[in-house]
Amino acid sequence: MLKAEQGDILKIVGLSWPVLVISNNRFNEIGEVLACPILSDVKPNAVHLPVYIALASGELRGTVVCEQVKHLDLNVRRFAKLGSMRLGDLPDISDTMTALFECI
Repeated sequence: MLKAEQGDILKIVGLSWPVLVISNNRFNEIGEVLACPILSDVKPNAVHLPVYIALASGELRGTVVCEQVKHLDLNVRRFAKLGSMRLGDLPDISDTMTALFECI
């Protein structure tokens, strides 16, 4: 079975947008992931981060919507891996996700 890794861009059957896997590989080993949608019609702001990713099939331009974390069970959902975001590009997204849960 195809496994997803942190930073992967997936196309999930039944969803009209790709998702970015944000959960770490240890969690992903069970066949489940936490992912954020990548939308093309959302303006960037503090929790909507623009991305440009070169894929084998072309380019993906969009906005990672960090507050819409999705739990996806890949054991029961069909999916395809479109490509991956460089791990060096993930800290901005990770920092934004962490800030959403910080106590003031």
